[in-house]
This record gives sequence, C-alpha cells and structure tokens, in this order.
Amino acid sequence: MKISIIGAGSWGTALAFVVSKNYNLTWWVRREKLANQILSKKRNTKYLAGCKLNTSKINITTDFRSAIINSELIIVAIPSNYIEPVFNGYGNLLQGKTILSTTKGVIPNLLIPPKKFFNSISNNIQYGVISGPCHAEEIAQKKISYLTISTDTPVINKVYNKIFKTPFINVKTSSDVLGSEYASILKNIYAIMVGISSGLGYGDNFLAVLITACTNEMKRLLFYLDPKERVISKSAYLGDLLVTCYSLHSRNRKLGTAIGKGFSVENAISDLTMVAEGYSATASIYKIIKKLKIQKEAPIVYNAYKVLYLDKDPKKIIKALTSLIS
Repeated sequence: MKISIIGAGSWGTALAFVVSKNYNLTWWVRREKLANQILSKKRNTKYLAGCKLNTSKINITTDFRSAIINSELIIVAIPSNYIEPVFNGYGNLLQGKTILSTTKGVIPNLLIPPKKFFNSISNNIQYGVISGPCHAEEIAQKKISYLTISTDTPVINKVYNKIFKTPFINVKTSSDVLGSEYASILKNIYAIMVGISSGLGYGDNFLAVLITACTNEMKRLLFYLDPKERVISKSAYLGDLLVTCYSLHSRNRKLGTAIGKGFSVENAISDLTMVAEGYSATASIYKIIKKLKIQKEAPIVYNAYKVLYLDKDPKKIIKALTSLIS
C-alpha cells in the first residue's frame, strides 16, 4: 500500500516512526529547511528530537500535490485550522483514496469535524479516525500504547492493523467515526479546565469529580452531535479523556495550568511550543451547541468559553463549577 503522512508536528513524526517500521511512506513536510534537517539528521529537530527515524524508508517531500496523488492512504496529522487551506482545491485528487485523520479539532470557518469537511470536497473517499490514549511522546519512546481506529469499513480496519501494529502499539477498531472524532475534540476542552483547576491549587479530589462531570457531559454532547448509543468507558472516549486531563505531556492541560497560575490566555498560548487544539475547539464547539440550543447540557464547555474568550476570572469560574458539578 502506498502511504503518505501530511504534517511534521509531533503526531506526524510519531506516525512516520511507527509506519516506517512496516511500510515505506511519503512524508509531506511543509518547510524545506525542516525537511532537509530531517534527512540529514534522521530526526525531527523541532518535534520529538530524540526519536530516530529510518529515513531509508521515508520519502520526504515539500510537494503536497505529489504526496497525495501517489498515495492510496493519506494520514492527516495537521491542526484543524490548517486542514481547509491545505486541502482546498485538491478534492479531485482524493477520489478513491482513504483518509485517516489524527486531527482533534473542528474546521473553524465551517464548524464541522474533519470527516464532514473531507466528504464535502470529495464524494468518493474512505474515511477513518485515529484516537485513544496515545501521546506522540510515549509512542516515540516505544511505550505501550493503544490506538483506536474508527472507520465505516470493517475490511479496511484489518489493513490498519498491519500498518500500525508493533511490539509497543496495539490497534483497536471501531465503527463510531463521528463519535470518536468529536470525543477527541471535546477532551481537549475538558483538559484545559482540569489544568486551570490544577493551576489554581485544586487537588486530586476535586479533579476526579470534575473529570467525572466532563465524562457525563461528553456522553450527552456526543448523543446530540451524532445520536447513537455508546459505551463511554471505552478507551476512545474515557481513556483519551483521562490521559489528556492527567498527563504531563498534555499541551491542553499545560495551557490550562498556566492560565490557572495567572498567565493571560494570550501569554499561555504563546509559551506553548505546540498547538493546543482545545483553545480553538472551545470556540467552535460553543458555537455549535449554541446553534443547537443545548448550552444547558454543556456547562463545562460554556465556562471554558467564558475564560478563554470572554476574559472571565478563572478563579470565579472554577469556584462556581464546584457547586454546579457536585
């Protein structure tokens, strides 16, 4: 199978590391300087610099068109803000191909998840989502990790096992594409709120109750966004939420923690070296739930919006939440 990876951030790098163990691949790296550095040093000096890459099995290119036109499977590993500008105008080249997305955000101008965007620009694609508790940093360190790959096509799921399976990667499959995608978006918002609480000095007892409330809110919102019954305790939902809320690798928790410690939202974002998808996702999800008139079903998302976009005092917001979620 001809495989390409789009994006050279931490996730793109981790997946290039994993996939190249089983297959040759093409890797689209936007900046020529970074592409040359990866080739010469056999590692991404900007992200996961300690992860050595087998560049003999990786064709690194800055030519986006050639990266997608010559591939059967396109793994998308870029932030949601970039999907529309990067892929617009290339829908005809995606015909008959499989798109596998790791993106954990809403397309901001359209207020739709990546699945709906790709289906809107190409009417003949297979689409899947990578989710679950799997930080790129731990994958690069070969720590045991679990990927959940959700697709509408069970036959394709078997192929993914061959592509991603390694001694340290376990692959689970699911048919809940939209649910998995929305869950991976929501958990980043919740991790910001957990980070804010931690930064303010709240302890593990409160964080446990807050994350429980986040889990219940996620379940409600998933039903409104894509009505079907789900076992929320599965790793694609609860597992991903837990690791994002608790892990020191979580950039969204880091963002929230900085805000809780008194940094302005702008300064907290600028201090991060990577994109915290939860920030833009908060605005998008809030607009979606407002349009659906279900704000009362999502008090945690709404309060995240107040802190991030309405300049509300984090101390007062979290204090109000303590009684709201009890």
